[in-house]
Amino acid sequence: MGGSGSRPFLMDYRAESFGAMISGRRKRLQRKIFIPFHIVIIISTLFFRVAQLSASQYWPQEQWRTASPESQSMSSGILSELFSAIRKNDYEIDSVIIVRNGYVVLESYKDLLEPHFKHQIYSCTKSVSSALIGIAIDKGYIKSVDQPLLELFPEKIPTVIDSNKRKITLRHLLTMAAGLKCEDSVRYEFKGLKEMWQRDDWVQYMIDLPVINPPGINFEYCNGASALLTAIIQKTTGMTAFEFAKLHLFNPLNITDIHWKSYNGLTIGYSDLTMRPLDMARFGYLFLKAGRWNNQQIISPEWIAESTKKHIDNPLTFGYGYQWWIYSPDRFAAVGARGQRIFVLKDKNMVVVFAGNLRETKTRIPEEILDNHIIPAVQSDNQLSEDPRSWERLKSMRLSEQARN
Repeated sequence: MGGSGSRPFLMDYRAESFGAMISGRRKRLQRKIFIPFHIVIIISTLFFRVAQLSASQYWPQEQWRTASPESQSMSSGILSELFSAIRKNDYEIDSVIIVRNGYVVLESYKDLLEPHFKHQIYSCTKSVSSALIGIAIDKGYIKSVDQPLLELFPEKIPTVIDSNKRKITLRHLLTMAAGLKCEDSVRYEFKGLKEMWQRDDWVQYMIDLPVINPPGINFEYCNGASALLTAIIQKTTGMTAFEFAKLHLFNPLNITDIHWKSYNGLTIGYSDLTMRPLDMARFGYLFLKAGRWNNQQIISPEWIAESTKKHIDNPLTFGYGYQWWIYSPDRFAAVGARGQRIFVLKDKNMVVVFAGNLRETKTRIPEEILDNHIIPAVQSDNQLSEDPRSWERLKSMRLSEQARN
């Protein structure tokens, strides 16, 4: 961009240099050589800053804008190595999308899967449920994250009430620290989740669970806690969480090809949201942009910051926020089973999406690819020299050998 902007100045320089040589005025020639060179540097810098400003104010409309990795300071050659790693190890990854500085620099699908294909995002749904809680608080439907669970459902009477159960707040549900005996994670082979499926009233089931730890002390992954989040949305707004999401989240982001399952009229808050990978990127980009979209504040920046910071320790990552996994102060992700990921890397101005069907033993593969191939491809904060051959090769690559043949 800087080169094209500087071309007229180089033409002026050549014309004046030629005239100077004819006239023999060598001192003037030296001054002309010196001054335009600085002008070129200044103009190039200005163009780069204008491009950065444009990126900071960009939100995708129906389609994302695209660019070469090199134009966004990434190496096409290094990025291409991730395809080799995926095919060599036969990883069941269906799509990979990389958005940097507001540009899609990599978008690839497996086999016949195309951009319109919707994917079950599993527990990435939890991060969406959390976002809806933030919107409901912003709009005054919910008082705060410190509102007690039992206060939110005054008509539900627990079978056993003790002081710890009265202390459970919305914040504890968001951070997986309610202290309830959920036993519905992979650690327990989802015993508690299967029990909840047998009940007609999931809210009653959850508030009837015994408290085994004081709220806010221990992280304990609990799908039922996330189910309570969408129940709270429905209770406080009078809409199902899916209806509320379409009105206040999905429609403003131009996400229309989407489906979210419900159970007995309750939107399932912990899973079963189905959407296109490109729309997963939109959701991540909203968080990268501090909750702003098309100059409209969809979610308050305060909620974005609060929900994506570490609130409690967990055994897998740096920490856990409000239904977001925190990898560092500048990096967080929505994480779903079978390799679904929405990574948000604020320090790289980047969103990375994975959709797949990985086996449980391979569930950390997206993190490995991110660390070993995607982040190393970011070479600097400045535009790299274009590599047309590598970029054309990258655009033609797919995630499986069958798709290439």
